[in-house]
Amino acid sequence: MEEALRVIHVLAAAVWVGGTVALVFVAVPPVQRLEGEVRARLLREFGRRWRPIGWSAFGIAVATGLGLAAYDHAFDTAPTSFDAVLAAKGALAGLLAAGAYLHDYVLGPGLARQIREGRPQTLRPLLTGIGRGNLLITLALPVLGVVLSELVS
Repeated sequence: MEEALRVIHVLAAAVWVGGTVALVFVAVPPVQRLEGEVRARLLREFGRRWRPIGWSAFGIAVATGLGLAAYDHAFDTAPTSFDAVLAAKGALAGLLAAGAYLHDYVLGPGLARQIREGRPQTLRPLLTGIGRGNLLITLALPVLGVVLSELVS
């Protein structure tokens, strides 16, 4: 069972991290050269297509990660360096979930409204900043996963 959890965890993380990186570095840059409603419509469509995949993969990675931590008895022993890294990874995952929610469901739709209504795009810098922060956390989490796997072996 532990090996199955590990495989599912790695596959979910690969989909989530790989998809995020592809979206940020492949799909978004050419769209950023566009203006107005066309740009907003394409970004909205990318989001609609990616969100169910990304959120599902993220959720599966979190659930299987918790299962793996339980297999490694992380929750029933005296605190160790494994527990400290696991706590840091959990905190970053929580921060990522909050940032992604803001990006996907609050600021993104808010910016789309500003564009549609011809208002100043005041949300764009915040949306971009949170998106970049989310990317950094997305890249940091697998690194912490490797550290955890080394602490277990």
